[in-house]
Amino acid sequence: MIANKKLTNFIRFQSRQQIFSATTPPGTAAGIVKAIDLINEEPRLRAKLWDNINYFKKGLDALGLETGTTCSAVIPVKIGDPRTTMDVGKMLLDRGVYTNPIMYPAVARKDARIRMSMTATHEREHLDKTLNAFEDINKKLHIAKK
Repeated sequence: MIANKKLTNFIRFQSRQQIFSATTPPGTAAGIVKAIDLINEEPRLRAKLWDNINYFKKGLDALGLETGTTCSAVIPVKIGDPRTTMDVGKMLLDRGVYTNPIMYPAVARKDARIRMSMTATHEREHLDKTLNAFEDINKKLHIAKK
């Protein structure tokens, strides 16, 4: 039986829980178990991660960039316009900063953002390089909201 294209598209884009779901591969599960072990064995890593999160978020806030109310290692830089968000992502990549531009249907159409992920292995120079890149990009594209 062939499904109606309009119906299949509706189901595909309205069933968000299905769009982004997948079974966890064994290697990923093993990595998660090891990460939990490291949390217990190396408390300094957790402290360093929180230092990085707080430092980076304060830096973005000082630039007037909108980061929402996140309190995790994933920090969104909300831009809104999808085209501008893609431009920011490319400009950051050109500066050696890997990011994840997030667009519809993962977020609302006018809520596009750059997803930044902090780790305990980031050094202050990495964070400053990224903040400097955002500052330069803001001067060109005026992405600050505040």
